[in-house]
Amino acid sequence: MAHLRSAPLALMLSTAVVVACGGSGSDDAGATPGPQQVEAPARAGLAIGAPREVVTRDGLYRVTWVPSGGFAPVNEQFELDVTLARTDDARTPVSNASVVVDCQMPDHGHGMLREPRSEALGDGRYKVRGMLLHMGGHWTVALNVIVDGIASTADDAIDL
Repeated sequence: MAHLRSAPLALMLSTAVVVACGGSGSDDAGATPGPQQVEAPARAGLAIGAPREVVTRDGLYRVTWVPSGGFAPVNEQFELDVTLARTDDARTPVSNASVVVDCQMPDHGHGMLREPRSEALGDGRYKVRGMLLHMGGHWTVALNVIVDGIASTADDAIDL
């Protein structure tokens, strides 16, 4: 009796193999199948083509940021291009700062699995390397500007 119950399962599996291999089980049984065209899945992430601009909570600094290449991928390392300026009318570049980026997923109660590092490039420009947002969803972005030992934080958020 057990062999009768497994017969439909065997038929389904053999049909699945034929369909997966591109065969139909009809007149082309002797034909050699051609290569399968498999499309790569779309790269998950968020396109951020234009720089985002936020002001620190204390109103001292204007932080402009964008992922290098304009794309923040899910579960792939990427870099940020950051520009710091004072909020004065001249938008004076801030070149003597450290930039620390921290991203959190408040809905999940966790943050990034890596700690990105920044490098000053001069004229208020910074490169943040080692960004890794390991899953899709809502992320808060804290851009911490540290000048002379005093930290100022600019807040933003993205949905991957």
